[in-house]
Amino acid sequence: MRTTPSRAARAAAAVALVLSAVSLPATAQSPDPVARARALVESKDAAGAYSLLAPLAGARAGEVEFDYWLGVAALETGRIEIAALAFERALDRNPDFDSARLELGRTYLRMGSLDLAELEFRRLLERSPNEAGRKLLDGYLAEIRRLKERQAFSVTGFVEAGGGHDSNLSSTTSDFTSAVESSFGLPGITPTGNSIKRSAPYWAAAAGVNAAYRAAEDLTWFGSAEGRVRGYQGESDYDWQLLDASGGVQWRRGENTYTAFAFGQVFRQDGAAVETIATEQAINNDRDAWGALAEVRRDLDAATQVAAGVQLSAFRYRTNPAQDTDQAQVFAAIVNRPGWWKGGTVSLLGQYSYDDARRTLNDFTELTASRHGGGFRLMAHSDPSARFSWSAYAAWTVRIDNDPYARATLVATGRDVLHELGLRASWRLADGWYLQPNLAYVRNRSNIDLYDFDKLEGGVVLRREFE
Repeated sequence: MRTTPSRAARAAAAVALVLSAVSLPATAQSPDPVARARALVESKDAAGAYSLLAPLAGARAGEVEFDYWLGVAALETGRIEIAALAFERALDRNPDFDSARLELGRTYLRMGSLDLAELEFRRLLERSPNEAGRKLLDGYLAEIRRLKERQAFSVTGFVEAGGGHDSNLSSTTSDFTSAVESSFGLPGITPTGNSIKRSAPYWAAAAGVNAAYRAAEDLTWFGSAEGRVRGYQGESDYDWQLLDASGGVQWRRGENTYTAFAFGQVFRQDGAAVETIATEQAINNDRDAWGALAEVRRDLDAATQVAAGVQLSAFRYRTNPAQDTDQAQVFAAIVNRPGWWKGGTVSLLGQYSYDDARRTLNDFTELTASRHGGGFRLMAHSDPSARFSWSAYAAWTVRIDNDPYARATLVATGRDVLHELGLRASWRLADGWYLQPNLAYVRNRSNIDLYDFDKLEGGVVLRREFE
């Protein structure tokens, strides 16, 4: 049940009058930060109360009164997980603290943990509240019944359309002739086909659907499918189509959340043939991929979560089988919601991967496209208001060829360092309607000049979401 802060404050006050609770003195001028925080909450400044208490959590977490008002301030400012942990700590120390139990039930309800919320509300009913308190609790239980009927199976979807500009359609080096000479010792080669650097505006469209079945409080099955298309003005050879599909399960045991799913992807793009390379079949960029991922997540504290997992993938190129690889990747991540950043989340992911080529590059060599590498991705997300949010990322990835001279006759070991920057914003224009501008920059620094490139891409889409 979603309530506004003012309604929530009234609800908490009502139950405090009809259920037993500990005595919590509040004075705006008190030197005690807990008392000042309570006064701020009661004056409808929950954000101020949270800013006052959050920095003290490391030293005072476990104190009943501190945890209660930290939980109230966190709940009213949208920090749901922090609120749940704070109320749970308060109840561990004082199981008869009915106001904390009510707020914990409300927090579970906001989180979508309906069985846990129902359990807390029924525990309060067992304590024989007066008529006003029983009526309030009966209302929450009725809301849970309605939500369970509606949320056992859910389907959401979206459609979006927009456009933008891509400065380098095929991720091509800016000086192909010099790059071929420094990589292979062949002077005077003129670029053709995909070797020509191209820039063009584009249009784009996408649609997707997500389904979830909640089999139990701690068990959810899910699946999704998404299709995307892009067309370039004056460069139709580089128009592409992409289809993604996935399905899996998520479950929780104790403090750990486990996720496992399988996925598949189809990518289609003709590209432009390189005239200087004679092949029996024109090589395009068509690619199929499939695989599986397993992950475990755990809360370290009220604001920090860690995750680790493994992903196995297969990549198959329909007209260029020399690039077919099987990939194994391991990763770990940490996610933090800083107390000083309202609505903000920061995460850091590190990964290592190994690509094992399925065959040699051609019939006349033992060299393959096998490679290994790793990197880091730093991400930030913020919801500064109900209508506006943004996310950004910065990534660094290194890729090293396993076989010497696999991609160039004059460079023993190919090494690429990829730098990525991205920013996306979202304005909610009306219910279900979003305007989303985006910008991304990619720079690949390679010791093989032929693979050295950069590209800048930006655009805007109009998105419609459905429930």
